[in-house]
Amino acid sequence: MEERPPSPDAVRRTGAAPGGSSEGTVTLPPTAGKWKLKPDGRTITAQTIFDYMDGAGELYLAYRFGRLEVREYVSDGEDAILVELYWMESSDDAFGLLSGDWGGDPAVLAGSTADAAGTGTWPRALYGAGLLRLWSDNLYARVLAQTETDGSRQAVLAIGKAIVAGRREPPPPALARLMPSLVEPAYRLENHRLCYFRSHLVLNSAYFLSPSNILDLDRTAEAVTATYTSGAKGPKTASVRIVVVRFSNRELANRALDHFRRTYLPEKGAKPVASARARELLRIEDGWTGYDLSGAALALVFESPSSEIADVFLTQLSRSTSGKEDTHAE
Repeated sequence: MEERPPSPDAVRRTGAAPGGSSEGTVTLPPTAGKWKLKPDGRTITAQTIFDYMDGAGELYLAYRFGRLEVREYVSDGEDAILVELYWMESSDDAFGLLSGDWGGDPAVLAGSTADAAGTGTWPRALYGAGLLRLWSDNLYARVLAQTETDGSRQAVLAIGKAIVAGRREPPPPALARLMPSLVEPAYRLENHRLCYFRSHLVLNSAYFLSPSNILDLDRTAEAVTATYTSGAKGPKTASVRIVVVRFSNRELANRALDHFRRTYLPEKGAKPVASARARELLRIEDGWTGYDLSGAALALVFESPSSEIADVFLTQLSRSTSGKEDTHAE
């Protein structure tokens, strides 16, 4: 395993790394409460990540991973605090890692609540049961106290504040912001169930479609899956699932739709897509499914209670992704 110990009080990452450009600098405090930063550290690359975390490495490689810096704080009579700094190619990739699980309580790490949230919709940091997870520009970080106490919680949050200090706070990915907060007549986005991804492995953990990559996703594409829930009263609350993918070009989008129809809707005998515009609504076992292909953007709707509602979703999603401005309400 590659070893490259940082200085005792800082972890620095500059220049390019395997898997992408992951520039940035983080200065860790030499102490956090009763805990002291150990002078040695580990550098994990895409080639060695499975030596560090076994199969869980797939999650990070599913985004544009650069490298991982691992540090540890220790204290006599206390369990250690682990710090993992995942340097990604872009802020979008780091956001994607956080979006895979919005569990926990929002944590204020910057100078004010507004600065810490920064998004109006999704928090930049979440804390729960001794674990702090945060997104800071192209950095995704995990700070974990092996045993949670009042002291370890304060130390974990102090380390988190040091990690984000002085770093830029770009907005969430444009595709996530383009998801409408309301789809008429009364379907609202559940913010805690939106996930930004580039790989079918992440999609399958958020909303399972198929064990195979039926949307031909790769790291040149970007995608969002989300749940919308109706506020209408009734014995059972209605919800609709959506997946929106933006490919790097129209040809890839056409091929992906062909693959999806052949695999997910084989009984419909779908013919190959021959144009940059395609739209269809179909009734299947769990409700109405539909797709809308517009250029390089593909919108998919699942589990809709009616064809009319599915059609409204496709219309609004297509309009949102083809526009130039964010449509998500802050």
